Amino acid sequence: MQLQVIEPVSPKWAHLRDLFAEAVADFRDGCGYYRRCRSSPILTPPSGNTKLSKSSVPTWGLTLAPAGASGYQLCPWRSPECEAACLGITSGRSRFSNVQQARITKTRQLMEQPYVFMRQLLDELQNCYRHNGKHYWALRLNVLSDIPWENVCPDLLNFTDNNYDYTKSFDRAMKSLRWDHKYRLVLSHSGYNWDQCACYMDHGGTVAAVFDTPRGCLLPRKWRGFKVIDGDLSDARWLDPKGVIVGLRAKGNIDLSSPFVFNV
Repeated sequence: MQLQVIEPVSPKWAHLRDLFAEAVADFRDGCGYYRRCRSSPILTPPSGNTKLSKSSVPTWGLTLAPAGASGYQLCPWRSPECEAACLGITSGRSRFSNVQQARITKTRQLMEQPYVFMRQLLDELQNCYRHNGKHYWALRLNVLSDIPWENVCPDLLNFTDNNYDYTKSFDRAMKSLRWDHKYRLVLSHSGYNWDQCACYMDHGGTVAAVFDTPRGCLLPRKWRGFKVIDGDLSDARWLDPKGVIVGLRAKGNIDLSSPFVFNV
């Protein structure tokens, strides 16, 4: 018997945005009883993710299930190659099924219990702010997802000045250059968007790209006329100079012949 392939659901962000806004209003007013939906924290602490631990300040992240793994499609601008090689599936602790299942459960709670989920997330962000102030910690809301938080729940970006994410959306990335709030977006090279990547860098943005450079070896100093910095040394993307490529070494089970991997 052939198994039926079920397409992931695209979230109805307009509806969720209203519920998130209600949660934010009640959080500010200190009203609206809710019971925590999780016994464990929603945010991944700096020690819980190798990438997050490589920053100049403590960095917390929201680590949801990538792409459509949860039944909800959280990476609308993905390419088939990047989805197949997603670090959330092939690298580090993500290889273990219990870690993957925990992220799926968390994502479903976000989508199916949005008010409760958001109230707990706001509590955790407030706790980070109380312990670190506004300048001495960082937040990455899309560790494995690509949610447009600036539209979905922009209030999440007010707890720290060091908000950053990677995205495959050229439109999001270009708009971010004009944002007043502190939310740095790095455009990811997908294998098919080099012209957009070059345009973004020409306008002062930064681009993340995977190279086939082995671990322990130096990345190229320049690529296609743009300076390359080593993105494996730190994830403090808000400190990057303008107009550079953030070079990342291929990890996990990434196919080095994939079009989104640059062959040195």
